[in-house]
Amino acid sequence: MSGERILVDTSAWITSFKKAGDPDLMEFLKGSIVSGRVVTCPLIVLELIQGCRTERERGSLRTQLESLDLLSVTPPVWERAYDLGFSLRRKGVTVPVVDVVIAAVALENDVLLLHEDRHYELIVHNETRLRTKSFGSHPSP
Repeated sequence: MSGERILVDTSAWITSFKKAGDPDLMEFLKGSIVSGRVVTCPLIVLELIQGCRTERERGSLRTQLESLDLLSVTPPVWERAYDLGFSLRRKGVTVPVVDVVIAAVALENDVLLLHEDRHYELIVHNETRLRTKSFGSHPSP
């Protein structure tokens, strides 16, 4: 896992922003950023920007996130998301559409998905090719 790229989900970013956040997550994320392994995608940028309180905060966060390698939501990603969403629903598993698309981005780009969201554990239970890492408990949606 040393040189592997890491897609950091919104849930992990938010946990890392908290002063009382998980120190292991913060340390892992910091080291991963410094080593240039962290990537993002437009959906994650959008989710994080929605939480900004001021224009200044928004601009700063957007600049920082867009300095990371950006994984596009390409037609193959959408195809994988369609298949994954359909497969999950047929198994009785319901997760937010955004999480399905982010999982599809991770799968299509063969990256590790760092998260703090129990929805991804539901996905990985049904889609074993999705590689995930988390540090804490996963809050209920």
